[in-house]
Amino acid sequence: GGDLSNLVNGGNMTGTTGLGAGIRLAMTLQRNIMSTARGLVDRNAITRLSHFRYAYLHCSSGGGGGGSSGSRRVVTPNNNASSSQRKDGNDGASSASSHNADRHYHVFAKPLVLTKLAHFLMDMHRENGKWTGTKSRPLVLLAEKPRSNTYMVVGYEYPEEAGNVVRNKFGQNFESAAQSMKGMFWFDSFDSNVVEVAARDVQKFLEQLHYMMETA
Repeated sequence: GGDLSNLVNGGNMTGTTGLGAGIRLAMTLQRNIMSTARGLVDRNAITRLSHFRYAYLHCSSGGGGGGSSGSRRVVTPNNNASSSQRKDGNDGASSASSHNADRHYHVFAKPLVLTKLAHFLMDMHRENGKWTGTKSRPLVLLAEKPRSNTYMVVGYEYPEEAGNVVRNKFGQNFESAAQSMKGMFWFDSFDSNVVEVAARDVQKFLEQLHYMMETA
């Protein structure tokens, strides 16, 4: 018989469609996650606070992660939860110039990928014993999206043991922090532990998040 991959959508391990392409994409993504995690650790780029750890992921390319379609809740001091389409910070005149940037988006500006990175970091440090016991903390990752001048922020709760399910409280904490300060925030309709924050507001948001958790 022929290669099994040829049976799926006519694809093969070296082609651009089908099972082979999907496997290569998954392998590339996993290598990205592993190398980025190692880079964060090697550079001591993960900061520990009283209530969580956090790390910034800056994008070296010119593009920001393309935003997903769908409704986002925009939270401002005067508008706690209005429905709005996500703003991408570009007018019609700049859409052509940003076309190429879209093709070089920051892969970690996608909430699912950023969550996978958080999960990998947690597993890695649980296995080596560095983030266990009194040293355990939730993790907040902030991925830069230069094209829209925002950061994608994901909060990941720490499961003390692999396989455990921990209730993620970051949704409530994210919204409380956003409502307590001036700024623009876009909340995902499905994942409450995901928020997109204007770049000019992201450091203040992080400070407010820690303050809200400190006083909770």
